[in-house]
Amino acid sequence: MKIQVVGYSSSGKSTFSKRLSKHYHIEVLHIDTIFFGPDWVERDQKKVEVEIKEFMTKDEWIIDGQYRKLATSRYEMCDQLFLFDFNRFKCLYGAILRRIKYHKKSRDSIADGCIERLNFSFIWWILFSGRKNDSKALMKLYKEKYKNKVVVFKNRRQVNKYLLSIGYDGSLKYE
Repeated sequence: MKIQVVGYSSSGKSTFSKRLSKHYHIEVLHIDTIFFGPDWVERDQKKVEVEIKEFMTKDEWIIDGQYRKLATSRYEMCDQLFLFDFNRFKCLYGAILRRIKYHKKSRDSIADGCIERLNFSFIWWILFSGRKNDSKALMKLYKEKYKNKVVVFKNRRQVNKYLLSIGYDGSLKYE
């Protein structure tokens, strides 16, 4: 099984991916762990793309994250595409909760040396920059082009309902 999880920042993609990984016993690649170096410095995109392509050679995988420039053939190759289409305020709420939980710490779905932060530029990204017309158009395209394998979530209740429907027996508490 090959699974791609994409959507807006701070919508819960990484938590969902970890839960799928636990349920299906499939390794997950959080793109943020290879896209960034310590202190949130972006790594060379060609190197990141090589690492993603190498991960995609596995028989089964879960890839959490989008980075459009690096998407290549992931959407074509995946068996299931999960699209987190949460509203901007739900995402901001998720970012605030995550910032509180990981105060002065790194989380496991981000590169080593990246301390959790919630600064003005990231808030702006969540509310505005990450939701420009081209991003919205891509969301619409994914929904139409991959309608036979896409599952769209608009809120955490839908995510939890889906997890329960596949027999996930772990915690549904937001992480």
